[in-house]
This record gives sequence, structure tokens and C-alpha cells, in this order.
Amino acid sequence: MPSSNGFVVGVDIGGTFTDAVAVAPDGELFIGKVLTTPEDFSTGFFGAIAGAAAAAGWDERVLLGAATRVAHGTTVGINALVTGAVAKVALLATVGHGEALRAKGGEGRILGATLEQVLDYAASSQADPLVPAEQVFELDERIDRDGDVVVELSTTQVEEVVAGFAGAGIDAVAVSLLWSFANPTHEQETAAVVRRLRPDLFVSTSVEVAPRIGEYGRTAATVMNAQIGPLMLGYIDRIVDGAAERGFAGEVLFGQAEGGLVPASEARRFPLVTLQSGPVANVVGSAVAGTRMGYRSLVVADMGGTTLDAALIDDGRVGYVEEAELVRQRVYLRKVDVESIGAGGGSIAWIDESSGTLRVGPASAGAVPGPVCYGRGGRQPTVTDADLVLGILDPDRPLASGIRLDRDGAWGALEELGSTLGLGAQQCAAGVVEIVDSRMEDLLRRVTIQRGQDPRTLVLWASGGASGAHAGLFGPGIGVAEVVFPLGNVASVWSAYGLTLLDHLRTFQADAALTTPFDLDRLAEVLDTLESQAAAYAAAHGLDDVELIRRAEMKYPLQVYTVEVDLPPGEVGEKWAESLLGAFHEAYQRRFGPGTGYAEAGAAVTTLRVTVRAGGVPRPLEQRPAAGGLVSAVGRRDVYWGELGETVATPLYWGPDLVSGARVDGPAVAEFPNTTVVARPGQGLRVDGFGNLVLVLENGE
Repeated sequence: MPSSNGFVVGVDIGGTFTDAVAVAPDGELFIGKVLTTPEDFSTGFFGAIAGAAAAAGWDERVLLGAATRVAHGTTVGINALVTGAVAKVALLATVGHGEALRAKGGEGRILGATLEQVLDYAASSQADPLVPAEQVFELDERIDRDGDVVVELSTTQVEEVVAGFAGAGIDAVAVSLLWSFANPTHEQETAAVVRRLRPDLFVSTSVEVAPRIGEYGRTAATVMNAQIGPLMLGYIDRIVDGAAERGFAGEVLFGQAEGGLVPASEARRFPLVTLQSGPVANVVGSAVAGTRMGYRSLVVADMGGTTLDAALIDDGRVGYVEEAELVRQRVYLRKVDVESIGAGGGSIAWIDESSGTLRVGPASAGAVPGPVCYGRGGRQPTVTDADLVLGILDPDRPLASGIRLDRDGAWGALEELGSTLGLGAQQCAAGVVEIVDSRMEDLLRRVTIQRGQDPRTLVLWASGGASGAHAGLFGPGIGVAEVVFPLGNVASVWSAYGLTLLDHLRTFQADAALTTPFDLDRLAEVLDTLESQAAAYAAAHGLDDVELIRRAEMKYPLQVYTVEVDLPPGEVGEKWAESLLGAFHEAYQRRFGPGTGYAEAGAAVTTLRVTVRAGGVPRPLEQRPAAGGLVSAVGRRDVYWGELGETVATPLYWGPDLVSGARVDGPAVAEFPNTTVVARPGQGLRVDGFGNLVLVLENGE
């Protein structure tokens, strides 16, 4: 039995594994890891919690009964969008604007396309519109840019449109009318009619989902919210009801793209915000924990079974973007700035017939059938198969869910693939690893060097089950000196742990379109409205210790790109406006470099936002004094090192035995219950005072 209540549980569903972390009030961690169950993701959700409970010697009901918070990062929505298994949506748009999704803001064919697709014009095409033309219905109404009604909405016409849904198989309705964010009445009236006539349909309105200027991005977000709405309703109910049945008395919270948590009721209304909640939790958790440990400037690399997710943390701050590219669509979605590529342990190796070259990814074997070595029907070799053939992974140590690795099967698959190129199995495996690591290296350059950050000033913060085997290769290529695997074994489930560190968060925003000299009365009016919305939300959900954070998107007049600025405290007035301008010029130069500002040009406020934040559940991160030095190996295994071109009997270390102050010289393999960390030739490992495993990339010193 747990010694006390107050546990916090985080559960993250990935493409291959589902992870759970239970954190006790004293900071002790218990981990559960099972194969993801795409046939019903909730099965893996509760299976992972049961695994965490078993790690502590408890039943899942005991753990959930002792939990005050369960936080969940889900991939259900994004998987549905990627696979096309979404609801059939009817789009209601302003007359003359039903083609917004097809026009795509003029981006067309190149939006979301790979470089190869862009260069090969004849073989590429733009993605299909989110809603086919026969499911788009135009309404005779019009509101102008000032929010004035030019043409009244006909509720009779809306009723006729909804009547036409009968027998058409419509599951959800998206309402996106012109200038609705300036005056929401027509959208609200339209939604009310739909709900009155067809209460069985999921209804999504742009004024709730994305109240921003920009018709395409706003409409795409509204439609996607509707597409995944019915599916997410059922899934959320299974999670919430299942948790209650197993003894959890609190409210399940869901990770969101902005880096916080929202209650199930909000996730039901706005399932779009749950997209990328797992990778986002990883990044925000890295910023929170890293800052507490003294690591403030990081490049985050989360390599799981399907993707590598990368982000930059600058002096403890995460970055945000206001739109995302999802399934080759431009979508208004405020989210933590995370970039991803299809490069993970399950990434499939293949031969490009046009060039005769070896390629890796972006397709993944996922959890089903999984890599060849999982013995679950996979036939195409993956990165995990390559790691096994090279000797990095132990064929005799089962993975999560009791999976035993089939080295012979992996060897045969890579031998067959390599025969086309005149390579043996191990040479082919080394090539697979080199290719996938070079792709990951490119992504890390993109989120650092291409954004003006010198990687030599950063620490590579590596997490996910596969990072330990690969960071020693892709880290040196970007110039970092050290790689930190946070809390050792916990690095493999860092997204789940990150969920336990998140605050309750909800943002309200409005377009402003104000230029200097600012209309201070208008600015104050918009802020007051947003603050009232935020306060009402906090009250409705019973949030305590609430903080209201006021920010603005600003730019120099006639520029396109904006920077986010924290608004000064206090009431809006002349001195307040002067402080705001000073904060903007400082933020602009911090983002684009010293000397790039031009104060004489004035400034423009494009968006105002107020975020309500309620504190999370803090847990101690204990720093321990050094207790060890060089440690002895527990065994040896033959490992093929590509840089040496030969197989070497390599020392093995049991990761949990590596205590604060321990040091290991490479080449070496440190094995943890849920991950494997490699120090390549010329590198070294040490353990810092917090229990982080640090890979030193130069000379092992």
C-alpha cells in the first residue's frame, strides 16, 4: 500500500509504446511501459498504469485511488487525421467563400510537401481539400471587418441546409463565417440551429476554435476540430469512465499543444488542442526540470519508435508558434514550437529504386507489426533491427510487454536488404544507423543554427527510448559538448514524466490591429474582455492559485512576422504604452539579433492574449553528493562500431548501478530497464548529482 495519497500520474501514448509514470509526494518514480494498442488506445493507457502500479508492488486501483491527478498525452486525434479515419464533416461558410480550403491561401502544391515532391513537379500534387465540395454549404450572410452586419443571417436557410444532412452520413458540422472573430453572432446563431435540429452532431465554430484573421487557417482548424470530435468524445469517455471505475476520484486532465493541461470537458469541446500533446509535454517538462537542475539552454531531442521531435529551450523559455502544418494543411493552432521527422526506432529501411540507394523512413513499423525482431509479423528491417544486429541491444533482455528480440530474424532481413548493395548484415545495419542519425542531425541544425542559436552553447537533452543508442552519433555533428539523458532510465518515458510537471493552462485571445500611437481605450477594452473570459474559466473549473499572463503579438508596421511580448503590469495608460514599446524592441532584438530593431518605425499590436495558469503539483528533485568514480563492467558483448569498422568486445554496465559521480569510458553500453545508452569510442559517461546520465562527447573527459 502507498504510504500516502497525493500521487501524480502521467500517461503518454506513442506510436510504438505507451508510457506511464507515477510520482509520489516525495518524488519517487514508478514506471510502466507497454506496447501501444491502436485497436483501442485506452487498453494501452490502463495497461501502462497497471505496469507503474506493479513496479511499486501495488494494484492499479490502489495507485489510482491514491492519485490526485492523472494527466494524459494522446495521439488519438493526430492518428485519425493521418490515416483519414475521421468523421464526415459539413462545412458552413459565407457565400462566395466556400473555396477557402481548396485555395489554401495560395500555398497549393508545396504545402507540407517533401523536398523530393517539390522538385518533381510532374509527380506531385496538392493534398485534397479537407472537405469535398459536395459537403460545403454557403450561407447568405455577411459581417464586415468592423463587426457590422451587412447581410442578416437567415435561420430558415440554415434549417434547410441542416435538413439536407438526412441520409448524407454527416457526423459533424464546422461553421466558419467571414469576420466572425469581429462579431460572433452569426456563427453562434448558426450553431444554435444545428444543435437544436441535430443534437447528435458534433458542432465546431471558428470563433471558439481559432478566433483569428486568416480565413484558410481558421477554417482548417475548425474543420479538423470537427473531424476528430466524435472519435475523441468516445475515447475521452472511455478514459474518464475507466479511471473512475478503477478508483480514481479526481478529474482526468489532457495535455494540450500549448504546453499545459485542460480538463476533459475542454478536450471534448476542442479536441484539436490535444494534438502533439506528448511531444509538447516532453519539451515543457524539459524546460521545467532542466531549469531546476541548472540546465537552462537546451536543444531537446526526443527519439521514440516513430519520430524524432526536436525543440529549442532558450534560458528556460520554450518557443511558440501560432500555426501548424498538419496533414499538408495550414492550421491555426497555438502550440509549443516542436518540429518532427519520421525517424525513430521503428523507421523502415528501404532501397530507392530510382537511385539504387539506401533510405530510412519516414514510414514506421509502429507497434503493429513492429520491427522484424519483435516477431509480430514485421518483414521490413528497421532502425531497431539495425541496433540489434550491431550488438547495441541485448537479444536476451526482454522489452516492454515481454517482447523478446529475434536477432536471427533481424540479421536475415538486413542481410537481404544489404545484398542489393553488396553489403553484409552488419555493414548494412551500420549504414541504416548512419543515415537515420544524419537525418536527425539535420533536424537539430534546423531548430538551432537556422534560428541563430550556436549549438556549442547548448546542452543536448535527449529522451525517448531510442535516443540513448543514437545521441552519441547525431550529437557531435551539431557541435554540442554534452548530452544529458534526464534521470537515467526516466529519459525513456520523459513525455509521460513531463505531463506530471505541467500546469493547468488555457489561453483566450483576440485580434487587435492597433498601431502607434495606440488607441489605449480600445486596447484596454480588449484586455478587459479577455481577462473576464479567463477569470470566468478559472471559476468554472474551480482553479486555485490562478495567475493571469498577458501577452501580445507585435511587429514593426508593414512587416509580416511577429514576436510575442509580455505585457507590462498595471493599468493601460501612456507610461504603460511606453513600457510596452520598450519590451517589444527588446524582444525583437533578442529574437533577431542586436541592432535589428528600429524604434523610429513605431509598432503594431496584431493579437492580444490572456492565459490563465494554475500551478501544477510540484515534486522534489533531490541532488545527491558524489558517491562513485570509475565503475566495473558487469559483462561484455560484441558490438560492431561503424567508425572503427570492426567488432569489439564492449564493456556492459547496469544503468541503475551508476550512482552520482560514477564515470565510464567508451566504448561502452549502459543498459537500463527501459532504454540503452551508448558511449561510442572516444566518448565517456558520467552521472551528475541529480541522477542524470551525461554523455561527454570529446575524449571521454
